[in-house]
Amino acid sequence: MAFCPICGEQVSDNAPNCPKCGAPLGSNANQNSTQQAVNDFVNNLNNTADYSSQMDANDIEQNKVMAILAYIGVLVFIPIFAAPQSKFARFHANQGLTLFIFEVAYGLIMTVLGATVGRVPVAGAIILAVCGLVGLIWLILIICGIVNAVNGKAKELPVLGNIHLMK
Repeated sequence: MAFCPICGEQVSDNAPNCPKCGAPLGSNANQNSTQQAVNDFVNNLNNTADYSSQMDANDIEQNKVMAILAYIGVLVFIPIFAAPQSKFARFHANQGLTLFIFEVAYGLIMTVLGATVGRVPVAGAIILAVCGLVGLIWLILIICGIVNAVNGKAKELPVLGNIHLMK
């Protein structure tokens, strides 16, 4: 006999769900707990400060395009200079500028690693491949920022969002 991992109820070995609480049992339980762990990780990662309530609705609607541009590399300077009066555009420009600075630093580090460690036959290739995969983080953060801007949210980016370069 087995026991439900949620409520402790004794269950038969072939039962798909607990008869008392309905929790999935067997391989479904492992799959669901893994899925729950991934969902919890993503939710905690994206649980950042949201300043949307401090923004003017008209400002948000008029400056969504500027906020989107803030996340597209060097285009971050367009909202900085074209919409300095917009609190919404400046918020996203700050997020985009922080991201852009870290992207440039990452690019420089990858260049140095490529010129040094990259010359080592096998280990260098492995290290550069792993570091290259880390570059996907920038793409994910860019997408998060653009999605927040399109949705009219002034929400900090995960990990880097609490760094404020502009006031």
